[in-house]
Amino acid sequence: MQEVPTTRRQAWRRLWRGAGLVLSGAMLMVGGWCIGTLQNRSDNVLAATPTGQLSSQLTTQKVMIIGGSMAHGWKDPNNDSYLKRAFAALSNSTDTQYTYDDRTVVGGSPVGLDKNGKYATWLAEDKPQIVVISWGLLNDVYDKTPMAAFSQAIHDEIQEALAANAVVIFVTSPVTKATATYNHAEVENYIAVEQQQASSFDNPNIYFIDLNHDMSVYMAAHGQTWQQYYGDSWHPNEAGHELAGELLFDDFIETFGTGPIEWQDPGAGDTANQGSGGGETAGTSA
Repeated sequence: MQEVPTTRRQAWRRLWRGAGLVLSGAMLMVGGWCIGTLQNRSDNVLAATPTGQLSSQLTTQKVMIIGGSMAHGWKDPNNDSYLKRAFAALSNSTDTQYTYDDRTVVGGSPVGLDKNGKYATWLAEDKPQIVVISWGLLNDVYDKTPMAAFSQAIHDEIQEALAANAVVIFVTSPVTKATATYNHAEVENYIAVEQQQASSFDNPNIYFIDLNHDMSVYMAAHGQTWQQYYGDSWHPNEAGHELAGELLFDDFIETFGTGPIEWQDPGAGDTANQGSGGGETAGTSA
């Protein structure tokens, strides 16, 4: 368990800004300005969020991460992905400690995971309270995965997690060259199917956070493009993971406040929902 620093900003710096980071003079100026802007944004989010009943004892929750190489943290020198960063910041800013259970599959896809049966095994073995589903979707674009097969695989991932009494959080991936340019339309189509499936269950334990949209809006507002965050065409660099992690942290605070992410009783029969579309997405969209 890592020591909890006295301030959130110290926590972020201690966790993610190592002395080995080397940037050009121009990028230092841009990066410093962006981090300062992000910090103000995050501080405002925290200030506007009711703290609720903070406990004198820490709560521990296990979060299982499902996704591919982007969720794993590729192109960050330490594989510190946007997801790992966001949950580490939550652990250092709230009275809940999140045990990070990385079940990402580099080069994987929802359909492949659905076929091999490992997902059900992981749920039974790991017993997470939270399942985060964050596929980069570019493997599906490249493989031209049929929408029907993709939709069924996403449906199965949700259904199995709910059956294990785990809260399901969809997080779309950070912006990359491919998602912002030549594969943008295809990625948006797959995201729409994910959101439709999340809505179809009409269950209060399913949340959808469109981080890709959130990051796109942030970059446009600050005169930036994917180029500042380029690791390769499919992956953000370290700065991209850091930006996405801070934005996702803000989304988590706005969605869940400073308390734990808790299972809500959905009522009899909801976890066995067999719908495939319609309804409102539970939770929030960034």
